[in-house]
Amino acid sequence: MRASSFLATTLTLALSWTAAGSGSQSAATPRAVVLRTNPRISDVRLEVELFQQASTLGRNPTVTVNGTTSQRVDVSTTPVYTASGVTLGIPVLVRTSWCDTDFTKATARALVDGVDTNPDLSKIFVRSAGSAEALLKYEVPFSRGVANNVLIRTTYQTQRWEVQVDERAAGTSTWPRAWPSGTERFVKAEPGINPALPAIKTMAEGATRGGFRSVSPYLAAKNAVLAITKAWRSGNTATSIYGQKGALRGINFTADGTAWGLEAGGGTPVELAATCVAGVRALGIPSRVVYCLTERSRRKSNDKGTSVEFRFVCEFFLPDIGWIPFDPMIIRENLASNPTTDAVKGFAQVPDLQDAIPLAYRTLPEGYAQADRYALWGWNGSVIVEADRAVTRIGFEDSSRGNGTTPQMPAPVSDEAP
Repeated sequence: MRASSFLATTLTLALSWTAAGSGSQSAATPRAVVLRTNPRISDVRLEVELFQQASTLGRNPTVTVNGTTSQRVDVSTTPVYTASGVTLGIPVLVRTSWCDTDFTKATARALVDGVDTNPDLSKIFVRSAGSAEALLKYEVPFSRGVANNVLIRTTYQTQRWEVQVDERAAGTSTWPRAWPSGTERFVKAEPGINPALPAIKTMAEGATRGGFRSVSPYLAAKNAVLAITKAWRSGNTATSIYGQKGALRGINFTADGTAWGLEAGGGTPVELAATCVAGVRALGIPSRVVYCLTERSRRKSNDKGTSVEFRFVCEFFLPDIGWIPFDPMIIRENLASNPTTDAVKGFAQVPDLQDAIPLAYRTLPEGYAQADRYALWGWNGSVIVEADRAVTRIGFEDSSRGNGTTPQMPAPVSDEAP
């Protein structure tokens, strides 16, 4: 994206916030089915770091300490990354049902072994036309042809809301003759999400008595999600992978085409989310996983402060209404006795949604190679890596800047963002 296009995009977004804060809805305006409430403004610092740790191979001779023999680790000074440079693609979402992202005051840094490469933010920020997706594309040169540490840091501002869904009104939605342009990709198969798998398709289609087309798309999606969540055999919580010093490193996810907890006997929260989305897609309803970062309190350890983890919020689309959120892990803990009529916590009414920073609709940016783990970001370039010592880290901080000026507003109906 050119600098002029970038400035026009971000200026429009900033003006939309100002306009939204300058007035209230007319009394004649119908009540929104999906309503944003209780806005909160935050500064976000997002980091990706590639760095060196002690070798895991233990190539040096054994040593004895207090009668215990152990392998001494290799402390090689050979650079970890060898190349002329690397291109890193880091996804961000400009707008979701609960979050708007503002880059008018964004900053960007890229350091190689502590030396700032002075990146140009207007060239880094790349919007995808007709979508809420954007990419921070950092082209980082290695001046010496090698590097031991690469640190990418971007700061920007978000405004996030709680989301309230009028479930009765959503339940009156009807099946469209055709889904709106831009939603078709969220009905197809993609790595880790396959709506054609028999175990998923059978369960989703059979979740509604009388057939899923006998009810509204809202109820068909709800029944499918609750049926899959109820049938999930394992609630394994080991989704976020951590590395050196507890740093967040990636997602415990395998895009192997199985139905995981439905036919493989177990699955992580991200695999449950992917299976639920596949089930909704099997009905022909657009659905997606929104991959997020969130801060998690370390209440169960002796550590102070917070740690960072992934969160997987799912959505499905209703014409003229927009994207409806659900969180399968919360649903799993709060299933109601009658899923076709009773409200289920986690479906449409998702608690703590404000705490989630949305980044991507896929585990890897299109056209980028996976690093050492699925971690939303990816890299390009012929990089030779000393794999036994290379480590990646995702850093994230969320600093509150107070409340927004408009207490409530309708959620966006489409992904077309300012």
